[in-house]
Amino acid sequence: MKRNSRSIALLLSAAILASLVSACGGGSTPTPTPAPAAESQPAVSEPAVESSEPAPANYLDQEPLRIGIMPHQMGVSIYYADKHGLFEEAGINVDVAIFGGGAAINEAFGAGALDGAISGLASVYSLANKLVTMVGEVDTVGSDCLVVRNDSDILSVKGEIPEHPEMYGSAETLRGKSFIAQLGQSHQFYVLKYISQFGLTEDDITFINMEDTAGPQAYANGNGDVLGTKMPYCYDLCVTDGGYTIAATVADATGIEIKDPILFTPETIANRREEIKIFLQVVYGLIDKWGADYDSYKEAVREYYSENGKEFDDAKIDYEFSQNRLLTSSVISGSDYFMGDGMQAVADFYGTTGAIAPENVDNVYKSYDTSLLEEALGIKVQAFSKD
Repeated sequence: MKRNSRSIALLLSAAILASLVSACGGGSTPTPTPAPAAESQPAVSEPAVESSEPAPANYLDQEPLRIGIMPHQMGVSIYYADKHGLFEEAGINVDVAIFGGGAAINEAFGAGALDGAISGLASVYSLANKLVTMVGEVDTVGSDCLVVRNDSDILSVKGEIPEHPEMYGSAETLRGKSFIAQLGQSHQFYVLKYISQFGLTEDDITFINMEDTAGPQAYANGNGDVLGTKMPYCYDLCVTDGGYTIAATVADATGIEIKDPILFTPETIANRREEIKIFLQVVYGLIDKWGADYDSYKEAVREYYSENGKEFDDAKIDYEFSQNRLLTSSVISGSDYFMGDGMQAVADFYGTTGAIAPENVDNVYKSYDTSLLEEALGIKVQAFSKD
């Protein structure tokens, strides 16, 4: 199995994007149809024995599936499977590239540099533009937050929105405030959805565009009034430091259960369906294992974060896990689960703000396909639909 190191993957991804970004929307190079596994021959002295089980597929001679992830919880299963050779053991070839955010993954899809990804909320744009198809979801996003300093007047009003009694803020205390958030990423959405509950729009606030690591540092140095951030910074500021308060959790800010999707291009699904099904079996095999064995999950998370320069001790991992949940096969086959309901809610909101063209909003739920999961895992999965 060909495996790129993180730095090599990032450099290659950057090089590909630089050369191909002008060709956004171009199709992927057709992939050869994999050859069937060779049939074993019986010994001359013994009669052939028919087997009811098909020979395991082997696609290791094929070009690798190019998969993008981010150095957050959503990417743990891909990192672990790649590092420990689980994809190779299952008979597929996978190359993993780590990206700084969902916007970069969107660009890579547009440039034809990725076949699939586990991404975040920013993938709503790729779905709306029919660049990708959602084939699954791996976890929920509950540990992201909007943070304020303890002396902020935003904390003077709590529970103004009856549905969110623990959320702070009001139109009066939020109007004119500056929000540090990375534009084009999930936290911009959290902020806009949060202030919309008080009747405010983007015109009523100011955005300070900063990426994940720079934003908390700038906020700690006195910049901005509100910080949109994620783990470990929510924990560092509001628990370890204690001089800050979570004004709104992602659930309160949005009213939506945000989930991280598995995405593949339509071309890859058409040409490499069986390999994707094996990929899903590996990923959900790990998710099911970790859902039943938290200690092994914690160890995998610690290893992944350490590899990517994120220092998480047990307390931080425990906190993050307490705010999120893994979407095991038993969860996604449940009667109350609808794949993509959160992503479509994001698209509907962006359709009202103009971030997504109204005619493209429903492309999101029309780009859901549960059939690969159902075939791979032998379960029934419902997808959200407006029909």
